[in-house]
Amino acid sequence: MTTPPQWLVRLPSGERFGPAPMDAVERWAAEGRVPPDATLVAADGSQELPVARHERLRPIVLAPPTRAGPLPSHPPDDGAISTIIPFRNGPALAAYYTAVLSLIPGVGLLAGPAALALGIAGLRLRTREPHRKGAVHAWIGIIVGVLVTVVHAAVILLIVLSV
Repeated sequence: MTTPPQWLVRLPSGERFGPAPMDAVERWAAEGRVPPDATLVAADGSQELPVARHERLRPIVLAPPTRAGPLPSHPPDDGAISTIIPFRNGPALAAYYTAVLSLIPGVGLLAGPAALALGIAGLRLRTREPHRKGAVHAWIGIIVGVLVTVVHAAVILLIVLSV
């Protein structure tokens, strides 16, 4: 049984790796450990060849990078669920729930203006980043926030005027 030929890899810095059979050198190249400007040297010194010119190593070391490209700037569309519950637009969602909370008498004195502010913030976010749903939730926060604030202001005004 004959031993497969052994090879050394000489980097441009002068470092040497090996000897190893060609299968191991190919694996090193696939792992990115062998640069295209390295030299392949037969262990017995009979051959010396740039790695980029070797028939089996050339396609490996000259191949384009296989790393994934950059991620998209926004996540893919979540379909109907993100329309029903706009979880990617926190201010709009908070505006909706704050508007519902503001319908409790007395609590609306503080929750009404908060729902209005959160609704505006949610609407601005939706305008800047259309993939974030929640325009309806933001509008509910704005409308209910304004109505509750006006009603509370009117009640306070009536109380003050009647005293």
